[in-house]
Amino acid sequence: MAIVTGDGRIEEANEQFASILGYEPGDLAGRVAQTLVHPDDVGRDAELRGQLASGELPYFQLQTRARHRSGDTVWTRSTVTRVDSGDDGAVYLLQMEDVSEVRRAKDLLERRAQFDHLTGLPNRSLLLDRTQRALDSHEGADATVVCIFLDLDHFKLVNDSLGHHAGDRMLVELARRLRESVRPVDTVSRLGGDEFVVIGENIAGQKAAEGLLAVVTAALQAPIEVDGHRFAPTVSAGLALAQPGMTAETLVRNADIAMSHAKNAGRNRVEVFREELRDSALVRLSIETELRTAIQEGELVVHYQPVVDLATRETVAFESLVRWRHPQRGLLLPQDFIEICEDSNLVIPLGAFVIHEACRFIAANPVFRGKVLVNVSTRQIGGADLTRVVRSALKETGVHPSRLGLEITESGMLLATQSAASDLSALATMGVDLILDDFGTGYSALSSVLQNPVSGLKLAREFTLRLGDRSTGDRISTAMATLTDSLRMYGIIEGVETEAQYRQAREHGWLLGQGFLFGHPLPAEEITFTSAGTSHLTELRDRTEAVEA
Repeated sequence: MAIVTGDGRIEEANEQFASILGYEPGDLAGRVAQTLVHPDDVGRDAELRGQLASGELPYFQLQTRARHRSGDTVWTRSTVTRVDSGDDGAVYLLQMEDVSEVRRAKDLLERRAQFDHLTGLPNRSLLLDRTQRALDSHEGADATVVCIFLDLDHFKLVNDSLGHHAGDRMLVELARRLRESVRPVDTVSRLGGDEFVVIGENIAGQKAAEGLLAVVTAALQAPIEVDGHRFAPTVSAGLALAQPGMTAETLVRNADIAMSHAKNAGRNRVEVFREELRDSALVRLSIETELRTAIQEGELVVHYQPVVDLATRETVAFESLVRWRHPQRGLLLPQDFIEICEDSNLVIPLGAFVIHEACRFIAANPVFRGKVLVNVSTRQIGGADLTRVVRSALKETGVHPSRLGLEITESGMLLATQSAASDLSALATMGVDLILDDFGTGYSALSSVLQNPVSGLKLAREFTLRLGDRSTGDRISTAMATLTDSLRMYGIIEGVETEAQYRQAREHGWLLGQGFLFGHPLPAEEITFTSAGTSHLTELRDRTEAVEA
């Protein structure tokens, strides 16, 4: 506490008051109280002091910044009360409390509400606020505001292979690069995950905006080293220019739509927003909504395409392929909706449905002794508990695990998470075949074979199309057939559509084949079995062991 005279001088201060400001009590006697206030806050209480002096207020309270003797700022909460002292007039009792810690905590909470905790960049809330202010200030001006929406390609592989700490360090470095690549007037924001947004102000037009985009993407795509591993990041980017009357939400959404189009078109590219992209996004949203209904209402069906013994053309297995019986558009193939399923995470319930249908198909056709193969998305492995889904389907139908095969892409086989590895190991231990799908089109293909309990592989149809070229196509086909034999696995050559391809496949050493030459995918009710036979895949499985790391 301190006693302050009518002319604003400190008459007396106690030890606690002086300590808050770094003084001894005697040092403050005679000092003008306002000289102890931060210059920016001086005079803030002038009106309140006037009301207190006139008797309109019995006291007042406010927060101010005080000046510590060391020069530091101390946040204080002060209460000033008028005390009448007889003939000498009024004096004032000043009670002061140090609230610096409370203020720092409040500032921290406010910062966390507006800034990304990892990179220190503005979050979505602050981004939209700044963008709206930029749009308002540019209304009617010749220059405009642009939004660049950036999404790192395949960032999940960094987290899965090196861990989230490495992924975080990579994000921090990329955030630094972004800040340094733009002007001080521009805003760089992280929306979460691997998504960044840049808001550029005072941009002359699309050409200038594309120039800014080129600088930003170049900064992100420069090689980066994390934990001793060198990466060359790629990014999918969308660019949108503000239009008169546009809101911040709309501008950012337009750039997001353009980015999604770039990603869906193959990644590592940029796209400028056009109105037709919004229409395309609305169509995708409509399809996603309809898909959710389709899964619930039973509009999805499974067709089965034969896998044959090339020596006899006997059907030894079937691949199960999902179809959508759309009420208005007719029968839709996977290419019409699978990508949307992946993006919206609907592929998990869809995949579970196909696995159960495949097991029901096996159970409903006891005369057939072969396998049924089911395509599995990487999203189903690990987090979605693929093992539990398979075990449930087998138990429900009474089907033996050896009758089921799961086709997994190379990227799925290479998932480094513990849950993914446990899923694959548990499935193989159960007796379910793991088959490497589209072999040769991914990366680290041989690693995929050697690091996992793979029973078979399917050569991608891209190679089948090149059979008979008397060059690379034939050599690759022969080498892959030899590889499957040397690894004591079974191999299936996909996409056989002509007799010439069939003859070449046999000459190269392939034992199993699949393609339109042997049959198109058909619904279960249209497939008939004339006699029982032992599956060639089963024979191979019985006489070999899956190659394990």
